[in-house]
Amino acid sequence: MENSAYTASFARIYDEIMKSVPYKFWYDYINEIMDYYQLKAEKVLDLACGTGNMSLLYAKNSYQVTGIDRSEEMLKIAGKKAREAGADISFINADLCEFRTEEKYDLAISLFDSLNYILDIDDLKKVFSNVYQALKEDGIFIFDVNTITRLMSINEGTTFFHGKDYTCIWEDTVDEKNKLWQVRLKIYFEKTGEYHEEFHQERGYKIDSIKNTLQEAGFQHIDVYNAYTLTEASDDDDRVYFVVFKNKRPIKKKKTISKFFINLKWGIKRILLSLRDLF
Repeated sequence: MENSAYTASFARIYDEIMKSVPYKFWYDYINEIMDYYQLKAEKVLDLACGTGNMSLLYAKNSYQVTGIDRSEEMLKIAGKKAREAGADISFINADLCEFRTEEKYDLAISLFDSLNYILDIDDLKKVFSNVYQALKEDGIFIFDVNTITRLMSINEGTTFFHGKDYTCIWEDTVDEKNKLWQVRLKIYFEKTGEYHEEFHQERGYKIDSIKNTLQEAGFQHIDVYNAYTLTEASDDDDRVYFVVFKNKRPIKKKKTISKFFINLKWGIKRILLSLRDLF
């Protein structure tokens, strides 16, 4: 199966197509998680960083940031944005299954269901092993995934995006047998007459399968939450967040009652975010 994704054609229009993506909302939620566990970080590793939106948020808030992505074209845009913002971010062009870092990080993140792009469980273990190696001994890894439930519920069909000088046709299909969501992009640039196609796939995994793979990679403590809550996740949720500790150690969480108020606060935030998207 072809696997062309995040080439120069899509990289050029990615930020415009994804302009409604709530990066700041995600950043705040991760900070909430860190605060809940009473953890601090200085050095952050942003996995599958794309055009650098999360990396920039962390850099602007005084974190030392390294972003990794296998798309050279996406990283070119990320680097340009960082230079324009005066942000000191290191970007590495590498496959998540193969990367190694000399630096050690307090926090590794991977968001926007990037790890669903890893279509084989053995490759996912390679990613986890690489992250394990990149973290400090007390490091933490936070990532999200779309569940099988979410991917299988996506409506098949076609969406049109019209920009200033381009048209992007987005075709969704679902492969229920293999638990895959597939997207074919057809991108036409009007001024130059260029036409390009891309093909994207995401695979869903059971929560327990991901937890077992993390443990095989060496991680010692794993919590999984329904997205934007501190409620234990299930395979029936749409998006879930994994909070993974490199080493097992006493975890000084806030008092249990605080979880209720955190969930209440983030319930309100989700409503406000949904209302924003309506207007």
